Amino acid sequence: MDKRELKELTVSIYDKLIRAIKEGDKEKAGALVDEIKRNKYDFDNSYREWIDMMLTYVADRLGEEALYEIHRMNAERALWPRFGWVFGPMSVEDKVRKRAYAWTNWHGINIDEIVEDDEKFSIKYKCPSGGTVRMWPHHGKTRKAYPWSWGEKGISYYCLHCPIVYDIMAIEKHGHQPWITLQHPEGHCELQIYKDPEKIPEKYYRRVGLKKKKKSG
Repeated sequence: MDKRELKELTVSIYDKLIRAIKEGDKEKAGALVDEIKRNKYDFDNSYREWIDMMLTYVADRLGEEALYEIHRMNAERALWPRFGWVFGPMSVEDKVRKRAYAWTNWHGINIDEIVEDDEKFSIKYKCPSGGTVRMWPHHGKTRKAYPWSWGEKGISYYCLHCPIVYDIMAIEKHGHQPWITLQHPEGHCELQIYKDPEKIPEKYYRRVGLKKKKKSG
């Protein structure tokens, strides 16, 4: 191998993309963006398969109840440090902007639509993480209905972080959910961010086995 090729093998695809942009090579830049998208999807999917396999193994060996503790531990270690901002001092509009950013800039997908009504914002999208897992012909899913599976059986083990973290733990910590997650067919989901948390319907507390606290005063 010549030295030029060996040197080129050391350059990241991101630096190659920056170089193509600086050189004005639009065709090469476009091809590199497509390659990044393909690689990211394949890499992310390999991790989803790994997570699903591990969660399924745990459920089979220790019982599905063990998944509840695993998702709680992951929330404290990884999720709340990244999403705790949602309970911070910001407008609901900024919360919608930041939540949309997570899908468009972290996951790299286009959101189907964001709809606003008098009570809430609804973010509708095809979920590239749990939604992808739900589309697989075989994956780990709850064999029974639990409060931490929205009172339903057949919820993906991967998706359990939504009811456990953003429903149960959020209510424990702050008295309400940051958003309401609704699963739709074909891997689609919807996040509802209420302008006034007091307007979140009681049914979304009941589905995780909790009661909505009455506002004092």
